[in-house]
Amino acid sequence: MKKVLVLAMFIVASATAFAQQFTKEQQELIELSTQKWAWMSEKNADKLAELFHENAMFVHMGGSWGAKQEVDIIRGGMIWYKHADIHSQEVKFTDKNVATVYSNIHLTSEVGGHQVRFPFMVSEVYIRQKSKDWRLSSLIFTKLAEPDARFEPTLTFSNGIRMPQFGIGTYQMTNEQAKESVLTALRMGYRHIDTAHAYQDERGVGEAVKESGIPRQDLWITSKLWPSEYGEGKSAEAIDKMLERLQTDYIDLLYVHQPMGDFVGAWKDMEKAVRAGKVRALGISNFDANDSVFTRIMENCEIKPASLQIECHPYAQRLDIRKKAAEYGIQVECWFPLGGQMSQGALLKDPVIVEIAQRLKKSPAQVILRWHLQEGLSVIPGSRNPQHIMENAQIFDFALSDRDMLAIRNLNKEQRFFNMDYKQAEQFMLNWKIDD
Repeated sequence: MKKVLVLAMFIVASATAFAQQFTKEQQELIELSTQKWAWMSEKNADKLAELFHENAMFVHMGGSWGAKQEVDIIRGGMIWYKHADIHSQEVKFTDKNVATVYSNIHLTSEVGGHQVRFPFMVSEVYIRQKSKDWRLSSLIFTKLAEPDARFEPTLTFSNGIRMPQFGIGTYQMTNEQAKESVLTALRMGYRHIDTAHAYQDERGVGEAVKESGIPRQDLWITSKLWPSEYGEGKSAEAIDKMLERLQTDYIDLLYVHQPMGDFVGAWKDMEKAVRAGKVRALGISNFDANDSVFTRIMENCEIKPASLQIECHPYAQRLDIRKKAAEYGIQVECWFPLGGQMSQGALLKDPVIVEIAQRLKKSPAQVILRWHLQEGLSVIPGSRNPQHIMENAQIFDFALSDRDMLAIRNLNKEQRFFNMDYKQAEQFMLNWKIDD
């Protein structure tokens, strides 16, 4: 509490240094704006709720949302505005009841457990109510003066394109669930989204991206074609429909989802989509099924796969297929990184992982995800729980020691949790139809 009071006093002192140049009304607004930053540092959601206009809009941290969402984010600790150094301020009145406060600040925030500090030009619009009290109507970070605050590291594909190493998966979500989960993740700093036509939630992902207000070039969107869409001409049409569902002009990474059917014909259309600017990079998903499908795609491609997506986690570290992918310069991306529902939480209860987590004061899930990162793997945990989405992202403020990494590597027993032989999978997947 003492730190909070000192922080509040420092911010008020910073603003007071500028106060002498303002009229009485301008000074009132400066003090109100300054008090707002103090309440944010204290996570005082109740005071902020009183200050915010009911129709207020907030545009910052890569997204846009309303007053209730802002209060919920602050109350839940999803974003913590820890410290605002105010360097200059200006107040302009549109009329006697509408004013804008422009501030030049350095803001220290904690997003997903990772601290960032950047300079911003902030504009806040205040409206005077009939009670003569001012209410904050909008808060916009209008200028980011240094590189963006994305906290995830990137991996470089063989074609030179860089992909955020960490992202959110949307498997087993409805469109509505995917929209809410992706919006939550984007507000917390995620920039990599993994979806698929088979998940039937691409529309929800597209709506979340559009609603977030984040520039498209700052995001990474991955999707996948289903076997029923494979074949020259057929896959080209499917890609165009995918773009419509996602409401985007291009897909960053497009996979053939399963190694069944005419995946070679699909690949040829995917290569055409790359040349047309509709797709940036191509990948193969689940092509660890057997050697023949992997060899077939490699022998029939002009554009080499940049990524291979497979089940991979501490109990199934997939050393053979990872070695083969490395020989071809293919990046490995992991689904079921925490074991998935079929594991019944086995990884999260493993004594070795639990001991490391307790010692580092992290959760077992955070330790597992951190292991993936340090192994050089891309990882895309999925969740509909905001608390889990936030927890999954809190893996950038610690590192596993060489001893911890070795201990987790020694857990490998190549035990997969999704088990279906190739013939069973082929019969099921070729006959499974999905909606457009």
